[in-house]
Amino acid sequence: MLSRMNDGPVGGPRRADIQGLRAVAVTAVIAFHLFGWPSGGYLGVDAFFVVSGFVITGVLVRERERSGRISLRAFWIRRARRILPLALLVIAAVVAIAPWAWAGAKVASIHTDALWAMLFAANWHYAARADTYFDAGSAPSPLLHYWSLGVEEQFYVVWPLLVVLAVAVAGGIRRHRTAVAVLAALVGGASLVWAIVQTTSDPTTAYFSTLTRAWELALGAALATVPARAVRLAPAARTALSWAGLATVVTAYLLVTPETGVPWPAALGVALGTALVLVAGIGAAAPAAVLLTNPVSGYLGDISYGLYLWHFPLVVLAPVVLATAGATSAAIVLAGTLALAVISHHLVERPVLDAPRVRRRGMLGAALALVLLVVGVGGAASARPDLFGGGTVVAADDPDGAVPPPAGEVPDATATTEAPSPSATTPAPSPTTSAKATASPRPTPTGWQPIPPGRTGTRIENGLRGALASGSWPADLNPSPDQWQTTADQRAAMSACVATDAEDPESCTFGNRSGPEIIVYGDSIGFPLLATVEKAYGKTYKVRGMTKIACAVNGVDANYGKDEWAVPCVNHRKMVLDYVRRVKPKVLIMTETYSWAVRLKSRAKGTASAKEWLAADQAFVDSVRGSVGTVVIVAPSMPGVAFLDCYRPGASPGRCVTGIPTWWARTRDVEKKVQGAVFVDTTHWYCVDGRCPIFTTTTGTVLKGDYLHTSVQYARQLAPDLAYLLRASGVRL
Repeated sequence: MLSRMNDGPVGGPRRADIQGLRAVAVTAVIAFHLFGWPSGGYLGVDAFFVVSGFVITGVLVRERERSGRISLRAFWIRRARRILPLALLVIAAVVAIAPWAWAGAKVASIHTDALWAMLFAANWHYAARADTYFDAGSAPSPLLHYWSLGVEEQFYVVWPLLVVLAVAVAGGIRRHRTAVAVLAALVGGASLVWAIVQTTSDPTTAYFSTLTRAWELALGAALATVPARAVRLAPAARTALSWAGLATVVTAYLLVTPETGVPWPAALGVALGTALVLVAGIGAAAPAAVLLTNPVSGYLGDISYGLYLWHFPLVVLAPVVLATAGATSAAIVLAGTLALAVISHHLVERPVLDAPRVRRRGMLGAALALVLLVVGVGGAASARPDLFGGGTVVAADDPDGAVPPPAGEVPDATATTEAPSPSATTPAPSPTTSAKATASPRPTPTGWQPIPPGRTGTRIENGLRGALASGSWPADLNPSPDQWQTTADQRAAMSACVATDAEDPESCTFGNRSGPEIIVYGDSIGFPLLATVEKAYGKTYKVRGMTKIACAVNGVDANYGKDEWAVPCVNHRKMVLDYVRRVKPKVLIMTETYSWAVRLKSRAKGTASAKEWLAADQAFVDSVRGSVGTVVIVAPSMPGVAFLDCYRPGASPGRCVTGIPTWWARTRDVEKKVQGAVFVDTTHWYCVDGRCPIFTTTTGTVLKGDYLHTSVQYARQLAPDLAYLLRASGVRL
């Protein structure tokens, strides 16, 4: 897709324009992945889709005109020579580096990704796995960007066959351009309609699907059928058209955000702008896109394929292997990307493309240079694990909005931790297991009162301090780095909690089925809390989860991306309210991610967003008043870093330490003001002295498996402290 054909079909002025377009597009993509700016920079791939359709179809059409036939075999060989060497080399480099960069479970996942990438079907693999570029919860696969190569390669296989068929049906050389244009219109129209439909119904699949991207490739294909004589424009008009197209592309990069539907309507501006630049160059005697035709953009266009392939693995690896962050880390990634792209262009791409047969000397030189690079870096990391030890992740000063989107918050809490057993009947902690509270025994109208740490809280804090002071990982981590994959029975145990069915008495129900009821109401944050509550009270009480993933359960007017995406959450909340009023539980415990507080439909920030959150909390508590013995609001775990993203054997656990985000603390503090509810501050479960490790030395347990969700192993260990905090707050259980 980012490749330069080198087949000779696009030369002269048009080639200069195309290389300039590629340079701008790959720059936008890299800037988005590295800096998060421009917000629509990820649309660079859409520009390449249009260009690819234009270039590839031009090859086929001109070959038909030149020789009277289209050689599919020759076409596919050229494409393989252009695409495969570097694509496979980058995959091999990622696979070679992965074992010392990540733990075994993630390495195994990367190996699977590599297989799909080699088959050029990565887009369908990631669609099935529901990966997304915008899920900031944990580091993506270093091969995630191969989804676009999958789309391109599938196009390269199918489109020439359709062109040959269309030309054969049309008959005669003079009508072949019309036949291909009609084919492009039919394919593009059908794809565009499907893209509009699926972007709304299944946005993840729509993002990765070849079927929803084909309209962009078809747009370029249609332009390739336009004869040079058909575009009769004065040089000034061509330049103006080219500038208009470039301005449209850049505007889309700047204005489109990850919340905009992809590919529709997000890709429309980039596709149309790219088309304008291409039209301006058809039949031109000189490059139309003057701004793009300079040695720098030309060379960047030449190496754009390598820039694209190398940059993303480096972006993903940087926080794992570098002991620095910010501008220094970005500079290292940029320098590394440029160096690898230049080396691979001259030692891999050019030797393969320039010779009728592969030059052994060139290939041996390329192989030697890259083997030395991989072995040198890998060997250094193996001999000195601390050499590339990543530094502490500082999250305490995250600005409002710099927060993982709740829409992608679904756990691997079910996939990476064990679920509460429906048959478990562990007794509630004895009062002798913790110190007596000295705080007010009842929630009062004057607001929340801090509760001094008891024996259980002190033990938790000591474990966290031990982790912060530790220079190495415990030998017996629980769970071990290689055991984060779920089992079928664990997944089944929590599957009903993804969206609890209140009418099914077995749905998300644990503990003593005959006892009085405790409801845990929340989003996916409620999953591990269910394990805590069930461990503490399951022998006496029925613990009923009323959970639904990716929903702002307190009813705050959150930005779900589209209004219709909020409907299931609204319906779920109504179902829960009806159930609570009918069952009248002894205690209702509410918890949810605070990420929604900075993703409000009102766009409120700072104290304004906190006030809006408080109003939603208060409205919910008021709505169940009289139907619940006690409403308890439990502060959630805070976003940090995923265990498998920061853990590396032999490296310091300090690289997994995060801070407390300002927006999170602000939301927590405002929840203390809710009237008629007990607020439980759980900050000390995860952080001490403002720093948050990822394990505790008390039990060697990992606190969180992904960036946000408490591991169920740790959640169960929190049961005694939860019981102490509720008892000290005056909650009678």
